[in-house]
Amino acid sequence: AESLLASGSAPQAFALLRPLQDGYSGNTLFDYLLGVAALDSGYISEAIMNLQRAADSAPQFSGARMELARAHFEAGEPGEARSLFAVLLTENPPPAVREVIEQYITVIDAGPATPPSRFSPYAELTVGHDDNANGSTDDQQFLGFTLNAENLATETAFFEGAAGFNWTGPRSARFAWHAGVHAGYRKNPDASFVDSGILSGIGGMIWASGANFGRFNIDAYAATRDGESNESYSGGNLLIGRHLGDRWDLSLGIRGGALRYDESIEVLDVDRLLYTVGLAYRIQARGRVSLEYIGGSDSERQSGSPYGNSKSGARLSINTAIGGKNYLFASVGSLTSDYDGLFFGSPREDTQMTSVLQFEFRDVWTDGLSLVPRLRYVDNDSDVSLYDWDRTEIGLLVRWEPR
Repeated sequence: AESLLASGSAPQAFALLRPLQDGYSGNTLFDYLLGVAALDSGYISEAIMNLQRAADSAPQFSGARMELARAHFEAGEPGEARSLFAVLLTENPPPAVREVIEQYITVIDAGPATPPSRFSPYAELTVGHDDNANGSTDDQQFLGFTLNAENLATETAFFEGAAGFNWTGPRSARFAWHAGVHAGYRKNPDASFVDSGILSGIGGMIWASGANFGRFNIDAYAATRDGESNESYSGGNLLIGRHLGDRWDLSLGIRGGALRYDESIEVLDVDRLLYTVGLAYRIQARGRVSLEYIGGSDSERQSGSPYGNSKSGARLSINTAIGGKNYLFASVGSLTSDYDGLFFGSPREDTQMTSVLQFEFRDVWTDGLSLVPRLRYVDNDSDVSLYDWDRTEIGLLVRWEPR
């Protein structure tokens, strides 16, 4: 293990030592070597635990205390790191070691630098094919009545254009404001009655403190359908989380808002309240696997409306780099909505399964140009056949984000 560390092969040393903890934990040299290997491999919490054990068992082992100070620094705990570094300075370290310690203390005393603000405009064009643009049933009849063509699954190509911006304004290394605006319009040549437009905005804050992190934002959108105002939403979203060790994140979220529809269909109006519990595993610096539980309810606004419901479901997703500038995103989720009222005299429960597969190829041909092929499938299984449908959408998004 010492030879591997000396040659810069910390991950191999970590893999060698980690399985031996049951037999050697408590041995000062073993704890020290495992701690250094963990630190240089990115497992900061394990590094602190083992280096602290080595320092406790051999208080005069300045090397263990030096690496422990470095581990606290990497963990974002400058107070603990500075305290250890300051004691080491009083012990007459060799000149090279003293220089390193003084550099760390200088960085800590200077405080974290505030990142620059970033404004990122973008433009997008998407083309593709949708086999059920209006999200409707394949059945031509319901309760003995022949359905209007606009209430049947309609296949069409589609074209969508969009533009917007994202802005982040850090106020320190651990707090930032953020805002964004998005405007888009989708054209369905063979289903023009569901041509749609949207204007949305979001604004809020992001923060981190030690192992804790969170965000709060308000967001809203207004949407049109076939050239007419159709629906709008405004609400707030709070998420708090904590890093559990070096790889795991636990988060809790709550989202509430008002979903409103055009006057002719205001029976659909609801107040929405959702909560989430998420667990994520960081598989690399730019990748994670996430599992999220979703629960909540829609409360109807109009007396006698059957659209109030309770919701529960879960979603599994992966978002990771594949190569230097390319990314993979995939997710599969299920959400069950149990409605309070009767639909055509029958109770209604919908279970909607959604899956997405998407690749993002960045800086194609020129900096800032991305190609994003994607596949999306939705299956809405309902007790009421009118609301039982599935939908497959294949598209290619071209995104331009000047830098």
